[in-house]
Amino acid sequence: MSEPTVHTAPSAAEFDWLMSLALDDQLDDDEQMRFEAWLADDPDLAESWRAWQWIDSEFTATPAVTPPSGFVQRFELRMAEAEKERQQRVLLLSSAAALLAVALVFALTTGIGVFVFLTQGQWVGGQVRALAMAYTSVNLWLATLGESVNALIDTPQAQVAGGLYVLLLIMLVVGWVQLLRRSAHQEQALPASVE
Repeated sequence: MSEPTVHTAPSAAEFDWLMSLALDDQLDDDEQMRFEAWLADDPDLAESWRAWQWIDSEFTATPAVTPPSGFVQRFELRMAEAEKERQQRVLLLSSAAALLAVALVFALTTGIGVFVFLTQGQWVGGQVRALAMAYTSVNLWLATLGESVNALIDTPQAQVAGGLYVLLLIMLVVGWVQLLRRSAHQEQALPASVE
């Protein structure tokens, strides 16, 4: 005696998948039997299947509409113009924001300057006087330093020390060149003696 076939209730995703395959006539025999058993056992699923069949028939009956000639070119042209306008708006708004920021900074700086000048005139005068004295002091210090260096260079002791320094520097350079030549000659002679 064969046991009756027990049909488990499908999940919504599984039933939707089988329904999609059935609409496309893609069910194999096992799936077809399971699908029909579910439709027979559950009136809600059968009603859903009829609704989907009606929708499918409406789609099939609806004639395909092709776009008018030149539609794609006109659409791409409109898209390019819209993008160009958007970029121009962004540029305009960015420029306006930058000009506004510059104007605000200028106004704020001018306002603070006027406020300080009007309310702190004596302090501003003292600061200007201190800056002028600092500038004069730095100029005098640099001029004195330059004159001192010139006077030091003009002394015989400094000239002798400078000459000795130059002579020592020349001797070091000549010694360094000789050392490089000797090491180059040794490197050239080394491969010949190895053979």
